Amino acid sequence: MSEADFPAYRDYFIDDYAQDLASNHGLALADARQQAEASLLQYLPRGAATPDQSLLCIVPVSDTVSDNTGNEVAPTVGIAGYLWHSIDSAAHTTFIYDFYILPAHRGLGYGKAAMAALEAELKTMGVSQIKLRVAYDNPRARALYEELGFHITGYNMAKTLG
Repeated sequence: MSEADFPAYRDYFIDDYAQDLASNHGLALADARQQAEASLLQYLPRGAATPDQSLLCIVPVSDTVSDNTGNEVAPTVGIAGYLWHSIDSAAHTTFIYDFYILPAHRGLGYGKAAMAALEAELKTMGVSQIKLRVAYDNPRARALYEELGFHITGYNMAKTLG
């Protein structure tokens, strides 16, 4: 991701993460937005240039792609999504903080292709495991990850005290 691409990513991430925090953690949307902004600033203080963080734009690389039915369709130009991960070299793992395919690009194989490219690159770097978290209310993402060979290693749980 270039610095020029970062503002669009930042805007998407803050909105999306705020929705996740509000939906899954019971925060008011304004509070969730503040927490999302603080989290992004904490983990990416230098934007796309933050050391030890890999922010990637997912872009179409072929002239045609296939939809869910196998029919070839013309890809749209531009960014199809984002992938943010951070490698822990000592543990030979990476953690995916964010993986998002823009709605207009869903169902065209970009998510699977991006994960395959990431896995191939990580293998050459000696990374042997990818970790991530899936929100409870995102069954589409969970289904994709399970199809790609991920398995559940635990559950996040919360209790609101009133």
